[in-house]
Amino acid sequence: KISVVYQTADRFVNEFINAIRFDKIHKFQEKYQTVDVLLVDDIQFISNKEQTQEAFFHIFNSLYESHKQVVFSSDTVPQDITGIAERLRSRLAWGLVTDLHAPGLETKIAILKKKSAMYEEVVAEEVFDFIASRSTANIRELEGALIRVMAFASLTKQPVTLELAKKVLTRAPVVMSRSIESDRII
Repeated sequence: KISVVYQTADRFVNEFINAIRFDKIHKFQEKYQTVDVLLVDDIQFISNKEQTQEAFFHIFNSLYESHKQVVFSSDTVPQDITGIAERLRSRLAWGLVTDLHAPGLETKIAILKKKSAMYEEVVAEEVFDFIASRSTANIRELEGALIRVMAFASLTKQPVTLELAKKVLTRAPVVMSRSIESDRII
């Protein structure tokens, strides 16, 4: 049985702080040093947190010496992360460092199709094209757009069509029709 732990760096930091606060540092270390695979998202968030970096350094070394797998994600390469101790930076750069780019149109469409299949929702093909072509940010935004369209269709008992998607995703911002005096707000 393989033990896998996925943790965001923020949650790792908070867990570490609570371990110190409640005198459970041994339990904290044991949790991380006994896993087979450790996945840490947004590792750059331990920047300028010296005690957390020290604890992470020892956990990393323990896992490395036990031939366990450690995977990190960051918005930059290890050499460019500021506020990280040099010995930790070198550990982060030890393995395979890969730059991932935003997905292309075909990949976005495939992601949308898979997401709609998870919800067992019938979606017109042109809806996938429309959402994928207008989403330029991240996958969360892409999926969020599809979920908004599917939710609106479900609530209004309509099929998921291109017209519906355009209506939901290109709504004009709501503007208040009357003014409110600052005294009333206060």
